[in-house]
This record gives sequence, C-alpha cells and structure tokens, in this order.
Amino acid sequence: MKRSRPLLILAISLFFTVDALCQQAIQSVAKSTEFTIPVSPAFDLLAVSPSQITRPNNIREFKVDWSFRSWRLKPNIAIQAQPVWELFYNRPDLSRYRKASSFMKTLSTLDVSAGTIEDADQSRRASLAFKINLFRQRDPLNDMRLFVGIDSSFRKRQDQLSSQIRDVKQQKKAPGLTSDQKLRLSLQSDSLMQLYDMESRIQKERIKDVAQTYVKSYWNAAHIDLAYGRVFSFNNAALDSLSMKGQASAVWLNGSAPLGKKAMLTGVVKYLQQSSLVSDATGGDIWSGGLGIRYGSPKFNFFTELVFSKFDNPPTVGSNTLNLTQAEQISMAYGGDWRINHNILLSYGVRLDYAQGFRFKNIVPIAGVSCMMR
Repeated sequence: MKRSRPLLILAISLFFTVDALCQQAIQSVAKSTEFTIPVSPAFDLLAVSPSQITRPNNIREFKVDWSFRSWRLKPNIAIQAQPVWELFYNRPDLSRYRKASSFMKTLSTLDVSAGTIEDADQSRRASLAFKINLFRQRDPLNDMRLFVGIDSSFRKRQDQLSSQIRDVKQQKKAPGLTSDQKLRLSLQSDSLMQLYDMESRIQKERIKDVAQTYVKSYWNAAHIDLAYGRVFSFNNAALDSLSMKGQASAVWLNGSAPLGKKAMLTGVVKYLQQSSLVSDATGGDIWSGGLGIRYGSPKFNFFTELVFSKFDNPPTVGSNTLNLTQAEQISMAYGGDWRINHNILLSYGVRLDYAQGFRFKNIVPIAGVSCMMR
C-alpha cells in the first residue's frame, strides 16, 4: 500500500493539472481568433505603414510594431494595448464578457498605442493614439455556437473518464487486496489518466480547427473604427537634447466591407490640424480620404489603394514647412500582408506620391512587422 501511495498522489496531481491546462488552452485558442493583425493607430497616424488605409480590427493582446523605410537600422517602433479588456475581460472564462452589455463590449475594444520614428533628416516624431471599434460584423468571442457543441461533448467524455478514475481509486482503498490486484488497479488508473490527457490534447486540436475555419470564412468581415491621436515633431537641437518644432491633432474613421469571400473594400476619412512652433514654418489643416481593395486570404493578401489629400498650406520641398504626416496631394500604394503565424504579420508595400496635377513626386518602399505578445 505504501508503494502505491506516491502513484495515487501523482495521479491526483496530474488530474487537476491536465484539467486546468486543457481549459486554459481552450480559452487561449478561442481568444486568438482575430481576423487580422493591423498596424497600430500610432503608426497609422505617422504614415509609416505600407498601407495608408489600414484594415480595421480588434486586437485583444499587447502588440509591437516595427517599420523599416531604409536598410539603415532606425528605432521606428510602436506599442499597442487594450486596457479595458485587460482589466475586466481578459479571463480564462469568457462568461463575463458574454454577459456584458453592448456598451461595455464596445468599450472593451478601446485601444491605446504610442510610437516614435526618425526621418531621413534625423528629425524625430512621436505619436499617441486612441481607437475604438464602433461596429464589427463578427465577434468570435460572443458567438455562443462556435465552441458550445464540441465543449459539451468534451465535458461529457471527461466526466465519464473522471468517474471511472474515481471508481478505480475507491477500489484501491478496499482492504484485503492482493499485490496483483493492486498492480492491476494501478495500471488501470494510469491508462485512464493517459486517456484523459489524450482527450485534452485532441480537444485542443478541435478548438484550433474550429477557430481557423471561422477566421478563414470571415477574414474580410466588416468593421468600423474611430480613432483620435496626437503627433509631436522634434528637431535634434543637440546631441543630447530635442526641441519641438510642431504638433498636430487628428481624428479619422476607418471602415471595411467584404467583397465576396476573397476580397475586401477598405476606406478612410481623416482630418488633421497641425500647428508650427518654428517661425519660418506654416501649419494648417489636412483633409484626406481614400479607398482600397484587398484580395486574398487571412494568410496572404494583396492591396492597392488611392488616397487624396487637401491642404490649407501645401508643404513644399526644401522649406521648413511642417508636414507631420508626410501626406501628398495624391498617394497610390500597392503591396501585401503575409501572416507568418498566429502572432507575426509581415507587411510590405510601395507608395507613389504625386503633387498637384498628378505630377510624380516620390516613391517610398516600406516594410513593417507586427508581433502579438502572447
């Protein structure tokens, strides 16, 4: 009996550990059903992403973005988080989120991001942005049908195995058992625990399959995002100091709509008001809007877009005119996204800038990496 006691303790520990890990794995997979990994609003405001019409979506994890506009290493980085979701709804059990009001579910999408970049002339820009999702056609976490069927069947199988494990444990406590009987019961208990563990792994794979199928079916679901942000532009006055030369405030609306199963229509309307702190520079307002089309799948997709901008004081090349967003009269871009895995997205593109009268002005290749920190 003394020899079997460590096995019994180990079996009980494994029982509770496997059950906890299984439920945590199920919920973590369920929460990774985001349709895409868009660039953070802070980078969107700084206009350093390959696409100026970002795909609206809801990110429920911490995220880091890097942007590369040349082969030189520059500290162009942005971080992104959802504080309301993290404080109130980021739990292994999703029942609290599912019972929340529509207002609180919308508030849980509140997104905060901050970023900084360095221009070719060594000037520094920083941004802070807030975004909220006003409409989402599909919410995987709120879809009660998504995991209920396989959850109920899994719990039924696990309950049956748990009952058998308890029966074997009771039999092992019976007095007068021979050594052969104890050994047989121990082997039976180990087999049941292995089956229990195997069912947990199989269930995890089922959840992954359901989540991937859901995302593949609705990767281009409709969304509407509203964002507000601030930009600050600095000059390197000295090696160890910065002086602010301008600032700006912006509000913009991003939207997307499905076009069949393999395409998506995207759009943006943005208003930016900038002010200068440099005597020989001018500020002013910028109105911009654009449309784009994406084609592909949740793993690979390609885009093309066209953005028009209207300036009160158009920036001129070679002057100190403040142009915080590097916007042009007309910008065309093409590129794509490659979702390397669930956590990493590589985006790339080429932007063609045109001045008034469709006069070619500049070509800008851009690449970026977005990484979910889960």
